[in-house]
Amino acid sequence: MGSHLTTPTATLLLVAALAAVCGAAAVEKHNVLEHFPAPSLVRVALASAGSHGIHISYNTTKLHGSGQWIVVSWSGVPSPDPSDLLAVYSPPDAYAAGKAPIKFANASDSQGHLASGAGSVQLRLLNLRADMRVVLVRGGPDQPTVVAQGPVIRNRNPNEPTGIHLMRTRSPSDMLVQFTTHDAAQPVAQYGRAPRALAFTVPARTATYGAADMCGGPASGEGFLDPGWLHTALLTGLEPGQQYWYRVGDAKSGLFSAEYSFRAAPAPGPDQAVHILTLADQGVGEVDGSYAAMEYSPAADVAAHVIADGLAAAPDSRPYSLVLHNGDIAYARGYAALWDAWLYQQQELAARVPYMACPGNHERDWATDPSIPYRTIDSGGECGVPYEQRFPMPSGGRDRPWYSFEHGPAHFAVMSTEHFYGPGTPQHLWLEADLASVNRTRTPWLVLVGHRPIYIDAEEYGEQGKQTTALQLQMALEHLLAKYGVDVALSGHHHSYQRTCPVMAQRCQPHTGPGGGVVHLCVGHAGAQWYDNGFVPRPDWVAYENQLIHGYARLHINATHFHIEAVDSQGQLFDEAVLTKELAPAGTAPAELPRQAERAPLLASLRAGALAFSAET
Repeated sequence: MGSHLTTPTATLLLVAALAAVCGAAAVEKHNVLEHFPAPSLVRVALASAGSHGIHISYNTTKLHGSGQWIVVSWSGVPSPDPSDLLAVYSPPDAYAAGKAPIKFANASDSQGHLASGAGSVQLRLLNLRADMRVVLVRGGPDQPTVVAQGPVIRNRNPNEPTGIHLMRTRSPSDMLVQFTTHDAAQPVAQYGRAPRALAFTVPARTATYGAADMCGGPASGEGFLDPGWLHTALLTGLEPGQQYWYRVGDAKSGLFSAEYSFRAAPAPGPDQAVHILTLADQGVGEVDGSYAAMEYSPAADVAAHVIADGLAAAPDSRPYSLVLHNGDIAYARGYAALWDAWLYQQQELAARVPYMACPGNHERDWATDPSIPYRTIDSGGECGVPYEQRFPMPSGGRDRPWYSFEHGPAHFAVMSTEHFYGPGTPQHLWLEADLASVNRTRTPWLVLVGHRPIYIDAEEYGEQGKQTTALQLQMALEHLLAKYGVDVALSGHHHSYQRTCPVMAQRCQPHTGPGGGVVHLCVGHAGAQWYDNGFVPRPDWVAYENQLIHGYARLHINATHFHIEAVDSQGQLFDEAVLTKELAPAGTAPAELPRQAERAPLLASLRAGALAFSAET
């Protein structure tokens, strides 16, 4: 989630050289490469391709489905160099049109390349609905040249359903499922209460987007990849908590996915206990030693353990029933293939447990869009379009990605910190109305979800500073949190794990909820590079933090207990806390924010180092 994006230039070979010089192994590559985008390689010498006696071959020229591994071999490279690399393109000749590679690998990762100019690597390829090709690029960052190309890898199954993921609606009796294919055809979802007994068939709504829908590059140019057709089906008539089986595919051709199972959402109420996984700022980690356009290798380990947790039973033998991803999801930043890569990375979980999200700066922000409060180039020109198409949350309409839902004993209000949220804005009006509508006897826990944290230990000011935006959020929203007794606020953006005491007006309170404070939980440690910029001394309201660890968090919630567990990227527990409450009697009056005089430290901080937030409508 950083507040900047390296401008795409012909730096791919420089990145490869840096990796070679620094000896960056796959497990360490994020230390060197995480901020380098893949370039378009527009200065390639096409006429010279295949003219140097270099031979590239594969163990197969047929791609049968996503996740297939192929062996790429080469020989005859004269004067091999550490900057030599193998780049994967889709469609096969995309490099001739100035497009970015899908992924790339250092040829020197193969033993023998530097000694003999020959070697081999294994690459995992995804089904991007088109054919592919591997090329050898030489010449360093000053003159990248395609000197040899392998044969075309033919896609034998472009209509394989990919990117399958579930999403909640506001009703526990419904579930959304989305998947992607090459053709529109007749997409459907089939579901039922037993495996291989899918009694119900529902049509899917189909949509897509193009380069012209983006607001800038690289999303509209070198990074664009046809996303295919995105099909979204609504599964209705579900019994809360009941297990169902389903598959998705095309009724016309008969091509379907494997069957998956899920449990319908729990009914709202204090008699329910729910288990939830939450994370933010993840991205894509390639598991084959190659590099994605935006590479965050720790994300792969986090994904593996999140999936293992999500598919296992929680401590009380009940399944996990929800994933909350608090922004900065794929870190595509305009390189569209990363959306496919991230969805594949998470699919084993997201196809079985509903995956709810909110937009982060790397999904939406763009410098020239007046509807965005933070005008950076962080989205790489996407401006929220791929996010909104791929995550149709139960929101109020196009480009209004705020929504709420009840999940067992908790009410979740999900906001967008990448839209204006100050008093008088549509989002602020919605948030107050939603918080005011919560029935605390039915959902005793009230949780706010957003990308940017409201409280964060980060000594970073300036227009885009983490502390600046935190103070802006406090000034705009904290009176609502106090008035309606919000218990927990989930966020990311700062790449660390942080948990506060129940805090209000920068002072710890004895409890959460009405008359107390809010526990702010930042889980921005799911894959992106760490931030280590806390205050010295640490603020009193910080209960625990770790700015040098990757992972995610688990939430176990019943009527009286809210149990937080922080887990690292190897699945080890490193922090936990239990919030407790007595069930509030009906009609309990909400608390008011502490007197303005008690907010003097916050106001002083604003005057000293932060910018006043403009509540534009």
